[in-house]
Amino acid sequence: MPESAPDGGFSPVQRRSVSDEVFAELRDAILTGRFRPGDPLPSERELAASFAVNRHAVREALKRLQEAGFVQIVHGGATTVLDVRSSAGLDLLAHLARSGEGLDPLILRDGLEMRRCIGVEAARVAATRATDEARERVVAAAAAYDIDDDTDADRHFWLEVVEASGNLTFRLALNSLVQAIDSGPDVMDALLAADRADLLPHAPLAAAIADGDAVLAARLADEILSQAVDVWASLTDSGRTLDPVTRGA
Repeated sequence: MPESAPDGGFSPVQRRSVSDEVFAELRDAILTGRFRPGDPLPSERELAASFAVNRHAVREALKRLQEAGFVQIVHGGATTVLDVRSSAGLDLLAHLARSGEGLDPLILRDGLEMRRCIGVEAARVAATRATDEARERVVAAAAAYDIDDDTDADRHFWLEVVEASGNLTFRLALNSLVQAIDSGPDVMDALLAADRADLLPHAPLAAAIADGDAVLAARLADEILSQAVDVWASLTDSGRTLDPVTRGA
């Protein structure tokens, strides 16, 4: 039987593991350029001494770094830092968002542009090949913007559009973007405010998908998803810094 929850109704929070801490420190050291592509990391023994942890925790952290595309482990040899731009996948977005250096404005821009590309193409494809049931779910998701207490309406709407497209790679890419968005809620609240408030209504886009009008669906999706890109431009100084409203979030 699970342990009973405290008075607040929540279960106890699990503490972060030692290997998680080591992973995060090494990840940030790579992302910030302390270790550059081609550089060897210190040995397990040296890292364990530096972090004051056992070698098992270091080994687990290094294994995770390799799985994420940050390093290459050669048994009996050095652990070498990789060029993450060539070796990592979309999950790198979430790591960049969680980095101790904070959110890079250019990474934010790139993520918003990718979000727009995926959304526009997903809307176009959904209009051409979605099932009747999927079209109904998209229309229902658009109607949820009118529900005051539905704070996740925007996320649910685009998930339904991507699902309606039937494209698995779109969904996997969206999953990575969602993880990155969740890692920087304050910044993303500012950038996605217009989308979440339904400033440009999503209902006409849902109707275009339901009617099978791929051209209109793509155009409306582009207009809606361009809002966040435009907000990013208004809050940055040529992509170098964020406006104080969002800086440091």
